[in-house]
Amino acid sequence: MSGWLTALGPAGTALALLLLGHVLGDFVVQTDEIATNKHRVGPLLTHAGIVTLVHLVAFLPLLTPRTALLVAFVGGFHLLIDAVSARVRHRAASTAPHLFLGDQLAHLLVLLGGWFLLAPSTWTAAPVVAALGDVGRLPWTELTTGAVYVSAFVFAHEGGNTIVRGVLPKQAPDSAADDLAVGYLIGTLERWIILLLGVAGLWEAIAIVVAVESIARFEELKQRAFAEYFLVGTLTSVLVAIALVVLVSVLV
Repeated sequence: MSGWLTALGPAGTALALLLLGHVLGDFVVQTDEIATNKHRVGPLLTHAGIVTLVHLVAFLPLLTPRTALLVAFVGGFHLLIDAVSARVRHRAASTAPHLFLGDQLAHLLVLLGGWFLLAPSTWTAAPVVAALGDVGRLPWTELTTGAVYVSAFVFAHEGGNTIVRGVLPKQAPDSAADDLAVGYLIGTLERWIILLLGVAGLWEAIAIVVAVESIARFEELKQRAFAEYFLVGTLTSVLVAIALVVLVSVLV
């Protein structure tokens, strides 16, 4: 653990809360109907409004007039980014992972840009911080760590499934098509377990998780089409989880 974000104190907490607001707004409270129809004005505005509101709620501990402007800045750019990415995906009729990752990278750059523009002293001027007393004694490390972990687990579920769906062949083998929903649930659990084991430093145990899943599918893996489909999905899922472990380790 390098602790880059936790070492920043209140500023690190601010960025962690911005990340938390983004993943909650973009994944947890976004319905499939809105996600599918964001190329239309109504669903797009609804989504941007919800994302902005979720950011405000997540950022309540550090909320001031200046940080409220930051949230408005993030919400405005979220609207613009989603307007472009939704139209591109709609015209291409594609859910390719590079489109999804490009969209998420653009959102991340906006969060970093808005966070970087405000002075570090901005975060300690919030009424909630003042009411709690000595800034130096507040649990900034715990707040930052908690926000990063929740963000990672939310992304491991929603973002991980989106990436895996984009990588998998469009035409699933008959043996796989019948239980795709169960497969995505297993993939989520797999990524959560790997995330837990990875941040705990138990890398050897990750191989056991993958092996157990393979054993459970042993008979189906004798079919080449299913085996290829399964391996693509599993390896993509594992790579997403490992990438999240590395990111969490760098941040906290």
